[in-house]
Amino acid sequence: MTKNLRIKKGYGDFGNLSKNYDKARKEFPSEAMNYILHKIAKEEPYILDIGCGTGIATEQLSENGAKVVGTDIDDQMIRQAKADNKYKIKYKVAPVEKQPFEDGTFDAITAFSSFHWFANKIALDEIRRVLKPNGWFFVINKNEAGDFKKRNKEILKRFINQEIPDIKKEYDPAKVVNENGFCSAQDQSFFVIEYFSPEEAIWYIQTMSVWNMVADEKKEDAITDLKKHFENIIKEGRVERQLEIKVVGARRAQ
Repeated sequence: MTKNLRIKKGYGDFGNLSKNYDKARKEFPSEAMNYILHKIAKEEPYILDIGCGTGIATEQLSENGAKVVGTDIDDQMIRQAKADNKYKIKYKVAPVEKQPFEDGTFDAITAFSSFHWFANKIALDEIRRVLKPNGWFFVINKNEAGDFKKRNKEILKRFINQEIPDIKKEYDPAKVVNENGFCSAQDQSFFVIEYFSPEEAIWYIQTMSVWNMVADEKKEDAITDLKKHFENIIKEGRVERQLEIKVVGARRAQ
């Protein structure tokens, strides 16, 4: 499952979208964080958060008592993470396949909403390398439980003159990790609703990789259509996004 979809006119590139991330992307539920830390079962676990983006989930781990380092391939994302770094977390620019750490450094590694970009053997070999023996690797995804993202993509398709890649087609994190040096993958789901103001919902769309595929001259028209859509579905002044938060955890095989 090798990824190189960045060649499709910015699909897979997020750096230019980073300023809207902290305005629009919501935190992960506390239940998911508690589940992860309970599995690790250490008082102050040393965690590497890969594909950390602007550090939203990285900060949550730190808030919950972990010692955390965040890495991301995108220097603009890391720059934004450092600018908002109230917990003095160490952030580094690094591809998942080449982490700047010694063998067996971390108690656990997390990938929040990012694993689908690097779900391949080379990346997983590197994740195993920097994990301690029996260390945990967690893949955490926000899976749509409603039609929020589907409806938005249908609108955006009107303004995109090429096929939109389906990065998560046949995507099975548990299967991938079990086949690449991890054992006994198990998952836990948490169901939540995220709420956005109409303005926040627009900002969220502008953090999606597919937004890069909309030509600049068409973006204003796309925003107009999205606003009309949100006005039609708004409930008590808010737009709802129904989600299944799925946490897949597996231990490094010996």
